Amino acid sequence: MKDTQKFKRHVRVCMGIFITLFAVLIVYLGYSVLMYGEKWFATPYNPRLHSAAESIIAGSIYDRNGNRMVWTEDGSRQYAGNADTRRALSHVLGDAYGKSVGAETIFAKYLYGMDKDILERIKDIGTGQDKNGNDISLTIDSELCEYIYDQMGGKKGSVVLLNYKTGEILASVSLPAFDPQTVGKDTPEDTSLVDRATMGRYPPGSVMKIMTAAAAVEEGIDIKYTCTGEDIIEGQKVTCAGGTAHGELTLESAFTKSCNTYFANLAVKIGGQRLLQEASKFGFNKEWNFSDINLYRSNFEVSEEEGDVAWAGIGQYNDLITPMHAAMIAGAIANDGVMMEPKLLKSVDFNGYTQFNYTPAKAGQVTDAATARTIKKYMMEVVKSGTGTSAAVKGTTMYGKTGTAEFVEDGEVKNHSWFVGFIEDSAHPYAIAVIFEGAGYGSRYAAPMAGKVMARAIR
Repeated sequence: MKDTQKFKRHVRVCMGIFITLFAVLIVYLGYSVLMYGEKWFATPYNPRLHSAAESIIAGSIYDRNGNRMVWTEDGSRQYAGNADTRRALSHVLGDAYGKSVGAETIFAKYLYGMDKDILERIKDIGTGQDKNGNDISLTIDSELCEYIYDQMGGKKGSVVLLNYKTGEILASVSLPAFDPQTVGKDTPEDTSLVDRATMGRYPPGSVMKIMTAAAAVEEGIDIKYTCTGEDIIEGQKVTCAGGTAHGELTLESAFTKSCNTYFANLAVKIGGQRLLQEASKFGFNKEWNFSDINLYRSNFEVSEEEGDVAWAGIGQYNDLITPMHAAMIAGAIANDGVMMEPKLLKSVDFNGYTQFNYTPAKAGQVTDAATARTIKKYMMEVVKSGTGTSAAVKGTTMYGKTGTAEFVEDGEVKNHSWFVGFIEDSAHPYAIAVIFEGAGYGSRYAAPMAGKVMARAIR
């Protein structure tokens, strides 16, 4: 009798554990579908997309100004303009074969009409419209993208331009690029299918000083320091660009002159864990789950070694960032600390009727408005009298931060050229990020490019 009761008790316990695990599994699956269902659907490996492509006429893709960029003709996808135009837009648009992940894949459910509910599908069958997908309009300006592509002159890298009030992506260009019209026939150049704007992760170099300075402002830290061009921190040598001795500095003047040794010592004063906390607030180490783009995670880490903390504070430890994220950070400083979610889909239309219009969404409050205004002042001085003077735009005030990020390739030390910034203009609330791979100093290459793009965007 006792053995029977014990057996029943064990069965009840096992059944309770099984039911609990089953419930956890159901909740997890529900959460996963809710959070990642859109991304799972919008993949070139989804067989439903291949099936839809064979039976449904995919809708057209337009830019923000109504210029048609992609359409279906005689059963195949056609892309507008000459080869340069198509290459400028290649990573934003993607391709019909799913070799790259762009609008063709991310918004496939709209382009193939798979977003409709059962009643809408029945109605379409009755009107003979069941074989047609929706047209979509993107937030980008195709002419601006082509201008950027031409100005990059074949240099590897990326340029991103955002509206920091709404999150709209006005331009996103990545080189090397590919021709979506011929990608199914040609063998694309190595790495050309990689969208460097959203997938390229680079050491940020002095761009990281935005976050380090923000942490210092929030903590009320403003050390006085005399720069001699180099310093030794826990056995690790830190040097300023070209060995320049900047002399006596405060936080603002060090930011303006982009002094490495000042910020290395400042980072140690702030502390590794506080820097990590600040970087996390700005979106580092975060798995983004945006609806319109697949944005790779930026990385920031510190160790217990003061020398490593020093390098982390100037963006040269194990720090990595994407150009899109860098533009979002610049935009957040312009927007009183509010970072907006990047938006690529502007509207969805079918038979002349708008089915969807985008709405701005906040990605988070990365710092308080007072701190953002202080950093904004520093960034104004960078362009006015510091390392970013070549980014100035006539007729408006440009704010920015240059970056020269060291990396080693084939045993040789090289530099990525960075610039991030924005203009404060109610009619043109634009933030920008520019990176040229291995080009050299940010002040010499990325900064003037940012000025050209911003001036063109305003015009």
